[in-house]
Amino acid sequence: HVLLAKCEERVLVNGHESYLCTNIYPGTVYPHGFNIQTEFRPLPWPTFRFAEANFEVEKTVCLVRGENTVVIAYRNIRSQGPLELRVRPLLAYRDHNILRARNENVNLDVAREDGALVVRPREALPRLYFWTEAEHIETKPDWYYRFTYPTEQGHGHAFEEDLFTTFELTFRIPPGETRYLVASTEKGTTSPSGPALMARESERRRHAELGNDPVCRILHPAADAFLVKRGDGLSVLAGYPWYTDWGRIGLIALPGLTVAAGNLEAARQALETFARHCERGLLPNSFDELTGKPEYNSVDAPLWFIVAAWRWWQAGGDRAAAVALLPKLRTIVQAFTDGTRFDIGTGKDGLLSAGAPGSQLTWMDVKIEGYVPTPRHGKPVEVNALWFNALHMLAEMEEQLAHDATTAAALRKSADRVGASFVKTFWNAAGNCLHDVVREEGADDSIRPNQIFAVSLPFTPLGKDQQQAVLAVVTQHLLTPYGLRTLSPLHPKYCRQFAGNHRQRDFARHQGTVWPWLIGAYCDAYARVHGTGKAQRKEITGFLQGLLDHLDSAGTGSVSELFDGDAPHHPGGCIASAWAVGELLRAYATYAK
Repeated sequence: HVLLAKCEERVLVNGHESYLCTNIYPGTVYPHGFNIQTEFRPLPWPTFRFAEANFEVEKTVCLVRGENTVVIAYRNIRSQGPLELRVRPLLAYRDHNILRARNENVNLDVAREDGALVVRPREALPRLYFWTEAEHIETKPDWYYRFTYPTEQGHGHAFEEDLFTTFELTFRIPPGETRYLVASTEKGTTSPSGPALMARESERRRHAELGNDPVCRILHPAADAFLVKRGDGLSVLAGYPWYTDWGRIGLIALPGLTVAAGNLEAARQALETFARHCERGLLPNSFDELTGKPEYNSVDAPLWFIVAAWRWWQAGGDRAAAVALLPKLRTIVQAFTDGTRFDIGTGKDGLLSAGAPGSQLTWMDVKIEGYVPTPRHGKPVEVNALWFNALHMLAEMEEQLAHDATTAAALRKSADRVGASFVKTFWNAAGNCLHDVVREEGADDSIRPNQIFAVSLPFTPLGKDQQQAVLAVVTQHLLTPYGLRTLSPLHPKYCRQFAGNHRQRDFARHQGTVWPWLIGAYCDAYARVHGTGKAQRKEITGFLQGLLDHLDSAGTGSVSELFDGDAPHHPGGCIASAWAVGELLRAYATYAK
């Protein structure tokens, strides 16, 4: 939910008034704070600097880890005598996906409680507490109409909303001094200290940065932002500003967000959270936002869970915790072998099939009013590459953690059968690469990035020549400076841009659109084929450079969800994507750092 949407700020010096804020309304922009903004810095938290001839002010916005709390600080860098700053918090009190118009039932009353200003405009949502050092507080209920959001408008969504305010604060700030405003849904026993909260958060982030590498100083805090609470455990938010925690995305992202960032404890907690929701060998693809009920429509989330657990264990994850996860890993493998929901199961060849016509169980999961642009029911190539790896990974863990050589040998025997069937079934001799999906009625020979996982994952069923051939085809057709295209530009259904209304963008989502999270797999595949010498590492760093440069644009300090298929590859989707950040960080830490 969005409770506090923004603050309206204006500075008064010697009778002259200047706004720091900027809004878009129908047909106009007002006020024009952007005209006096001189700087923006994303680290250690968002910092904005504004300057005119007679003053200079810096505003910082700090979200406190583990709380619904924000600290807003205003520092008077320069002025002739104290300046007057007036701040009016604007409230939305709505679901994060729904814009609202003025509602007469909204309660605009302000209460005072233990030193805090308290509002609760909607009974269904929490109280919001404000702690402030303002010299003057004026109760001033009012509405601001028709804020306009051009990005939403371009996507064909609702794009206007009304916000309301309940009071205005006046600060008197001498040169060199700072004033703080703390807003929180959490009522403490004492008034929180803005400086103390920011100092605590600064120290936590300093430890999270792990050294002076300039890329890690950006990517480590970006990674940390996706680790969120679910009940008593830890989960992974899929992306900002729209997504909640999704199993597939979270588990693909997890090794990069945690292990590559040196946070093995967070990896353990997240793995245990997902393990608690394992049902008939399946893990949640998502959770219902209203009820929290898990939704299990994913064939690959359980397999990515095994990969994430194995990588964490290989990196030095707690042995006892790894042993405790083993029963869940066994459950997944057994359920997939025997068959489980959504027509997921193995055939005589040992390969995994999943879904039926109309169902979407892989990461290419778009469905538009019953129409499936990328039908992938049957035997998807990356699912079976993951299945081959799951068998090998569980075999290693059974052998080294459970000391069960018999079970390990049986799993490896199954993996050998899967590997042989994989090559026989998926190898496309005409294209010198792999089919994307194989069904009884035939094979889909579209050139898509899913085949790269047969080369990139720790265990591969392909021979050296086949690995090299797959890498060459993916490089020729799919590689861009921002990741891999989802379809070859030579395909008749290739979409050059991720643009238009919701339906148009959904159709393009996996029909050529570039996904940056795939760059991690591409780098792994390149390293397997060409090695990891000094020259090869330099080459891999080049593959990452476009995304590293992108950290200064779009969602500043993070990585966008996707990009247009054609140059100049404009970013789209959510502005901060967990699997994009996770895989970029994992690849950078593995090969480029």
